[in-house]
Amino acid sequence: MFRSCNRAVCAHGLVVGLMVSTVGCQTLQAYDGSKLRDNEVARVEGDLSLAAGAPISVILRRIDELDLGLLQSGAKVLPGEHDVLIDCTVTESKHTSRHHLTIDVAAGRKYRFVAETARGNRECSAVQLIER
Repeated sequence: MFRSCNRAVCAHGLVVGLMVSTVGCQTLQAYDGSKLRDNEVARVEGDLSLAAGAPISVILRRIDELDLGLLQSGAKVLPGEHDVLIDCTVTESKHTSRHHLTIDVAAGRKYRFVAETARGNRECSAVQLIER
């Protein structure tokens, strides 16, 4: 027999889903002062930490000394070198590895962290920053 959910419960689930999809892409301003134009900063992005079901998740946890919040998947930074902390999780094996990187970024550019998997695709062997 098919059972439908309570309308209030269904509506609540829909609202939560919409909230996550609309606020899930928040970006941290990882520099002091007022907001700069996009051509004056670099944008670095990882995956959304709430991305359920993704085969591999590459989560930006920290840039320089700033921790990203649960709903922040990226950061805008000044050009130059930055230290980052990345968590890489392979969903099937439930294996998470932590990666410390020093990155060098240019103003006006967008970058994304991507994972390289080890043999058998059971764990992340490395994380790289690529320009999008």
